[in-house]
Amino acid sequence: MNKFMRPGSLTLPAFLLIASLAFTLFSCGGGDRDHGRPPYNVDSVKNHVIPLGLAIQYTKDFRRTIDTFNTKCPGFKDSLQFGRSEAFNTDSYDLLLSQKDSVGRLAAGIRIYYGLDKEGKMRLVLVPYDVNGNDILHHLISADSTKTPAGGAKTESLTVDGPQALEDGTRCPPVCPPPGPLNP
Repeated sequence: MNKFMRPGSLTLPAFLLIASLAFTLFSCGGGDRDHGRPPYNVDSVKNHVIPLGLAIQYTKDFRRTIDTFNTKCPGFKDSLQFGRSEAFNTDSYDLLLSQKDSVGRLAAGIRIYYGLDKEGKMRLVLVPYDVNGNDILHHLISADSTKTPAGGAKTESLTVDGPQALEDGTRCPPVCPPPGPLNP
């Protein structure tokens, strides 16, 4: 009766519609499966990945060692104030990884130095580095910049001209993540 409803007549258009939809949802540009995050190279990161059990053991051993020092050397606790962790937001990493070396290549990674602030608290100091392992030391951000870090950046560090580094992550304690395997 209706020539459009003959068996097989919608096969090609239906296939094209389904194929187009699938391509849109699962292609590189569709679906946003990475939530906008940059891709990563599994080969370059696999040497740094450890099982959660080992990470738990490392953090447990660290806490036990600090507690032992605090018992044997009561003055130790106040001398370094290690804390349990320090967190930096995504913008901090993105800022560092967007820095370029002297020939215009993006940073190869982030180096973390250990430091002590004026109060004697251990601090993590972050800088980008290039493919040759050299620190990339640039002026990162200014106080009048429209792109301001969403963290504890100190105003005086933003007014200084010259190279800058990142520091002042969210320390635990006092601001700790909910209890979990790494932070019981």
